[in-house]
Amino acid sequence: MPMSKVNQDRGKSDEAEKEIEPYGCCCFKPRCLQFFNTIQWNVFWQCVFNFFEGFIVNGVVNVIIPALEKRYSLSSKRSAIIASANDFGAFIFFIFVGYIGERVHKPKLMAAGVLVMSLGSFLFLLPHFIGEKYHFILSDSNARNNKTEAVCNLNSESTQCEAKDTQTSSYTEYYAMFILGQMFHGIGAVPMFTIALAYIDENCKQKMTSLYVSLTFCCAAVGVAVGYIVGGQTLGLFVDIDKVPTDSVGLTPDDPQWVGAWWIGVVVSFFAFFFIFLPTLGFPKRLPGYDELQKQKVSEAYNSGGSEATTRADFGTKLKDIPKAIWLLLKNPTFVFIVLGATIELNIVGGTAVFGAKLLHVLFNVDLTTAGSVMGIITIPGSGGGMLLGGYLPKKLQLRCPGILKLCFICMATCLLFAPTFLINCPDQPIFGLDKPYTGESSISELKAACNKGCGCTTSAFEPICDVNHTVYFSPCHAGCTNVSTISGVKSFFNCSCIDSPSNKSAAVDGSCSEKCSWFYAFCVLLFGIMFFTFMTMSPVVTSIFRCVPDNQRSLALGIQLLIGRLLGTTPGPVLLGYIIDSACTIWQEDCGEKGSCWTYNKHDLGMRIMIWWLVLKALGVIFFFTAFKLYKPPPEQDNNQSVEVATIHSNTDGVSTKL
Repeated sequence: MPMSKVNQDRGKSDEAEKEIEPYGCCCFKPRCLQFFNTIQWNVFWQCVFNFFEGFIVNGVVNVIIPALEKRYSLSSKRSAIIASANDFGAFIFFIFVGYIGERVHKPKLMAAGVLVMSLGSFLFLLPHFIGEKYHFILSDSNARNNKTEAVCNLNSESTQCEAKDTQTSSYTEYYAMFILGQMFHGIGAVPMFTIALAYIDENCKQKMTSLYVSLTFCCAAVGVAVGYIVGGQTLGLFVDIDKVPTDSVGLTPDDPQWVGAWWIGVVVSFFAFFFIFLPTLGFPKRLPGYDELQKQKVSEAYNSGGSEATTRADFGTKLKDIPKAIWLLLKNPTFVFIVLGATIELNIVGGTAVFGAKLLHVLFNVDLTTAGSVMGIITIPGSGGGMLLGGYLPKKLQLRCPGILKLCFICMATCLLFAPTFLINCPDQPIFGLDKPYTGESSISELKAACNKGCGCTTSAFEPICDVNHTVYFSPCHAGCTNVSTISGVKSFFNCSCIDSPSNKSAAVDGSCSEKCSWFYAFCVLLFGIMFFTFMTMSPVVTSIFRCVPDNQRSLALGIQLLIGRLLGTTPGPVLLGYIIDSACTIWQEDCGEKGSCWTYNKHDLGMRIMIWWLVLKALGVIFFFTAFKLYKPPPEQDNNQSVEVATIHSNTDGVSTKL
């Protein structure tokens, strides 16, 4: 090679190195801060961000939804929109941010997203600080008239339905703030879920990408678990703890009118995001060593045989190139099937994240506080450990794109074996009118019978009572009980027309006679395995997308994957699983002619239908990842020189080599 050519190349390299900026904001770039100018510190701050994003969006918000319903008179349908608004905001920006991501200063756009997240938390907080104090009514001395005991009352005509709308306040402006806050949460997270991962990939060795990405995902999972726990604990404090003395409240957390301090966790996220904004802003467009890393990297992009447009110097610099760029990605069958497989996983994760605690509550008769705590405890080692291992294996085994796809295929196939887990449950005691006929009745005649006729019983409230034979009545009213007293802290019911007992002795006590069983602990262990293998695919999916598309389309490809994942995965996933759960309902709440939530379920039908749902989705995921593996075509240079070197796993025990 001529010496002039060598000098020219060296000059270009020196010029490129000079373009690399030091760490810092604006003119403030002191030498003492330059130790931050590494990919490891960038990953650290991404991990901190992901922790708090999971903490607020998927942890705290999900826990405080019931408190918001009670505090601001929201129906479940309206509160569900608050939870989904995070996806609504993200839909708008995934493609746009993903497209421009390779052409802008990534850390600055990432920092802008963090600031938007902080603004979202601020908007979510406003209803508490600008609104009036929470008003409630105490009627301890008039419990019978308010039907809190749900006893049989022949003169039970109530005016509750007529007065229902007279005390309803309009919280429209507060509702809008919740929606906007969640939308800003979704918008602000887009850069971190797209270009931030591309920033990691372009500033580290190829074998390290999967590990770094898995660390960020793992922190998000831990944040969700901590959010569940912290959010649940703050609900034990009164909502207006900052406005009124706690000793003057007159309510306890067990009171139906109790509203907890839902806003405390949101305050934490507001300050956390603002703190993360500053160090994220200081990173340069390219970290030191960027050019050398690009020389070492080997393209594994799918060989489409005609994607020369992506190599044009001016391709992608104009918005009119977006349709062409998207079309080129859609022509990549490996990318398409990876996206479909990842969407299936997100559909499953979205459903189980929302209803996991409820399933524990329904199937094993545990209270919601315990169910939420158990979900949080399992999530940390289950999802977090799965993502860590999913990121470590490609690095340890030096897997290329085909090997990573095989790993995803194996993990999803393993999850199929856990399907029978959902058939496990703790049996309920039979309910009169539902599982067995009332005394003196020849057949099951629903909850109403001759013995409680005229009592005015409804299913607006579920207050089960248990008789001496460990059989359950839906409420004291359905048992025909007219008197109630509290003895040693236990409610006892007397004069029950549906229960054959002496009038001076207690006929039944409060409770459903249900007890925990050892199957609960077996289910928790199996649930850990389900989480572990499900989340093992998260990091490999991102890494495989980076490997099968050209470098200048990585952010756009990830944006498309996240967009489709939200549209067809996390958004409809809870709706689909919720429909399946509702289909197993046996007694619905009915209040003033309106159907509410479900009180009791057929556990066998519920478990069977969830198992079928699990098998169908996981089988589709296995097919999609296997198809992506079979259709993958390595680029010509890799096909010629490295087709044999996909990956070799050396066994330290028997010396056998297994090709991936």
